[in-house]
Amino acid sequence: MKLVQRSFVLMLSFLCLLSCSKEEEAFVLGSEHTQIADQGLPHICTELHAGSARAFGSKNAFWTKSTLRVRFLDGSAYVRGKVRQFATEWSRYANIDFQFVDQEPSDIRISFDQSSGSWSYVGRSNAYIASNRATMNFGWFTNRTSDREFRRTTLHEFGHALGLSHEHQHPEAEINWNREAVYDYYGRTQDWTRSEVDVNIFRRYSLSNSNYSDYDLHSIMHYYIPRTLVQGAWNPTSNSVLSAADKAFIERMYPGNEDDVPDCHCNDSLPALACEDFELQTQERLETTAHWSKWSQEAGQAELQTYSWGKVLKMQYKDYLNPDVVYHPQNIDSGSVHMAWQMYVGEGSTAYFNMQKNQEFGKEFGAQVYFNQDREGRLEINNREIAFAYTQGQWMEIELDIDADRDQVNFSIQGTRIASWPLTWSARTPEGSLRFIGINFYNVDRNSRFWLDDFCLSRKGSGNDGVPALSDFLMDAGQSIKGL
Repeated sequence: MKLVQRSFVLMLSFLCLLSCSKEEEAFVLGSEHTQIADQGLPHICTELHAGSARAFGSKNAFWTKSTLRVRFLDGSAYVRGKVRQFATEWSRYANIDFQFVDQEPSDIRISFDQSSGSWSYVGRSNAYIASNRATMNFGWFTNRTSDREFRRTTLHEFGHALGLSHEHQHPEAEINWNREAVYDYYGRTQDWTRSEVDVNIFRRYSLSNSNYSDYDLHSIMHYYIPRTLVQGAWNPTSNSVLSAADKAFIERMYPGNEDDVPDCHCNDSLPALACEDFELQTQERLETTAHWSKWSQEAGQAELQTYSWGKVLKMQYKDYLNPDVVYHPQNIDSGSVHMAWQMYVGEGSTAYFNMQKNQEFGKEFGAQVYFNQDREGRLEINNREIAFAYTQGQWMEIELDIDADRDQVNFSIQGTRIASWPLTWSARTPEGSLRFIGINFYNVDRNSRFWLDDFCLSRKGSGNDGVPALSDFLMDAGQSIKGL
C-alpha cells in the first residue's frame, strides 16, 4: 500500500509520569487546548495511557481486530446519539466497525462526567482498564451543544481510542514557540507549572518510539494554538473535521486484511527468544506444545477465551481436571534473560504461580507467588515471605529478570520491584540449582480465577540493562505496589 501522509501517531513503550492538577495524575501524557466556539472558553482534552500495564511499542499501537465494542455508561439519549453519529465517520476510512452494546464485554466505555473534562485512553490501552471504569469521557456535551463541537470532540477522542496522539508534539513539528508567553498562558488558563508546560507543550516525542509521517497542522488531533503563543508566521486553526492526511493514514493503519495475522510482539529493545499471545490458537483449550505442558497426565488444561482485542488463557478452579500448566520456553542456566507476561486476577479471586528449576516438574520449586482474595500477595523463597499489594480486575505486567551469571532473580509487578534473591535459592532452602526451567500456573484453591496473556522471553544484554544488584535485596513486609 502506498505511503501516505497522516496525523501524528504515537504509542509509548513506557509510562511517562507527569503532574496534572485535575485527575488521573499517574496516567496523563498530554492535554489539548482548543477554543470552543460554543462557549468561547478554553477546554482541555486529555489523552491517557493505561500505565505500564502493557508495554506498547509502535508495532502495537493499534487494535488487531476490526470490530470494537462501545458501551455508554451514562448520558442522555440525545448526546449518545450524537457521539454515535460522528464516531462512525472514522469507519468510512478505516476498516473499523464500532459496535454499540448495552453490556459487557466492551472495548471502549463512555461517560459524560462534566467534572472531569474530555479525555480518552489511547489505542489498545483501553483493553487493560477495569470493566467498571470509563475509558473515554465527554465533559462538556449537553443537549445544547452544536453539531460542530460534537463532531470536533468526538472525532478527536475516537482518534485517541484508535491509537492517535497529539499532533503538536510530532517529532518533526517545528513550531517557533514564544516560550514565556506559553508559560504565562497555560499557567493562567490551566494552572500548569513550567515543568508541566514543558511536558505537555514543548516536548516532542522521539523518532524511535513513534509511527508518523509528515506533520499535519490540519489534523483533527492538533491543538488549537493561539497566534500570540508562536513567534513569526503562524496561522492558528481550529480543526473540526478529519484532514486528508487523517483519512489516508487511518486507512493505512486499519487496511482490512483479515488474513494478515499480527505477529506476537515482545519488547522491541530486547532480542526475543520466545513469544506467545495465543492469537494463532484455534482450539477451546490449550494443547501441549513445544513451550506449554500439563503438570501431569492427570492435570487439566486451561481454557482459551476470545475477546475483541484478542485471545487469552483462562485459569479457573474446577473440582476435577483442575487447570495446572507449565510455560517452559527455554532452560536458563547461563546468561541473562527477561521474562514478562500479563495477568488479570478476577474480583474476589485468587491466583498462583511458581518457578520450576528441574526438567521433572515438581522435583525442585523456586519462588512461589500467591495472590490472595484481599488484594494482598506474598512471595515465598528460602522459607521467607515478602508481602505485596496488587490490583484485581485489571491487567498487570509480571516481570522476572533472571541472571544466571550473577546468580540473581528480580521480580516486579507493574514496573515496581517486589524482591530480589539468588537464583540458587529454592522455595525452602538456599542450596538449590543455578537453573530456571519454567513457570507453573495452578488454581490453588476454590476461589482461583485468573487470566494470562502476552508471554515474552527476551535476552538481556551485557551490563544487565540497569537491573539492580543483589545487595538491594528487598525484604520489606507489606510493601505496596505504586501506581496500581
